[in-house]
Amino acid sequence: MTDDELLSLMRKGNDESLRELMKKYEHLVRYVVSKVLFDETDVEETVADTFFKVWNARERIDLSKSSLKSFVCMAASGCAVDKLRRSDRPEQDSFEDCDLGVDVDYENETAKRINMKIIADCISAMRSPDREIFIERYYFRLAVKEIAAKHGLPAKRVENILYRGKKGLKKALLKGGIIL
Repeated sequence: MTDDELLSLMRKGNDESLRELMKKYEHLVRYVVSKVLFDETDVEETVADTFFKVWNARERIDLSKSSLKSFVCMAASGCAVDKLRRSDRPEQDSFEDCDLGVDVDYENETAKRINMKIIADCISAMRSPDREIFIERYYFRLAVKEIAAKHGLPAKRVENILYRGKKGLKKALLKGGIIL
């Protein structure tokens, strides 16, 4: 499959095209990322982050300016540098700073696993772009203004999306038998 065909399918939202992109460029992305990061876990996460970033940018990729391969390499390099910068910050679980108004147990491994499954299911059920905004804020820890600029939305709208997302997450955790 050519890069033009692959990008065309990606723009149509075809999930199989993402798998094909990963199959085609995973070794290259891993190589680029491993030149910056040395921890295998960080490399794995950054490879996944790279393909997430490419998928989200699929509408903005212009093959007349550079090849898809070049775009993927630049995304991998940027994600690796971002991961390196974040690794200098203290470790935190993704949603510990997300104040839901209920106490969620992140210490007990069993409770943490159950609660994180409920959180993942709830986020997966969110519509786009709400899901991407929620992930960018609470997983990638981007600022509200940065997210707003990226999606072309007012900052207040992003705050409202995050508020609704947290409200839905709280409801899902309570319904799912939250472990306190």
